[in-house]
Amino acid sequence: MRTIGVLVAGATLLGLSLPGAAQANLLTNGSFEDTTNFVNQGNDTMDLSVGSTLMPGWTVVGSHYVSWIGPTNPFGLTASPSGGSYFLDLTGYIAGAPYSGVSQTITTLPGAHYLLTFDLGSSKFWGLPDGLTASAGSASQTFTDTNPGANNNYWQSESLAFTATGTSTVVSLVGASGYNYIGLDDVSVVETSGPGVPEPAVWSMILVGMAGVGGTLRSRRNRNFAAA
Repeated sequence: MRTIGVLVAGATLLGLSLPGAAQANLLTNGSFEDTTNFVNQGNDTMDLSVGSTLMPGWTVVGSHYVSWIGPTNPFGLTASPSGGSYFLDLTGYIAGAPYSGVSQTITTLPGAHYLLTFDLGSSKFWGLPDGLTASAGSASQTFTDTNPGANNNYWQSESLAFTATGTSTVVSLVGASGYNYIGLDDVSVVETSGPGVPEPAVWSMILVGMAGVGGTLRSRRNRNFAAA
């Protein structure tokens, strides 16, 4: 237990994360829970026009507004189980295409690898299929929610890996298919490898070295105790 404590303390001093530790989300307000500027315009919903930055961290993009929806909405929809209480509908109150979405610029390290994850919501009551196009730097992919059951409120987790080519990267999620609903919640970007995330072999060297330091400290302590 003392050795583990030394390793954790040493990693903290070096500004490193132990293997398996959760990486920090590089996105601001990824689950849309910062409701500082949320105004209920009816149905516990706020419509945000293209270009709006009222939702902290995000800019609305696309052809028309998106809907920021709260927990008391009358639509039979709820946020993703991992996303809190608020979520987005990328169709707004407009049926079918064209669609809108949100974007955010994050700070990245050129050459580092990242993983964008998000929850895509669908509803058989409000029309299928529900899909969106996720883009991060030069990577882009369209995802479609399969909604396997007769569920009015189904969330599916998706992910997109990308490599940063500059010191900043634009992350965007824009509707691609749907009728009256395309849900979005719990958006995250984490660094998976690069200058800020040591490779496994590097970690082995760090841990072995730190364990050696811990053993040396214990040996000195024991000798001092014996001499006393």
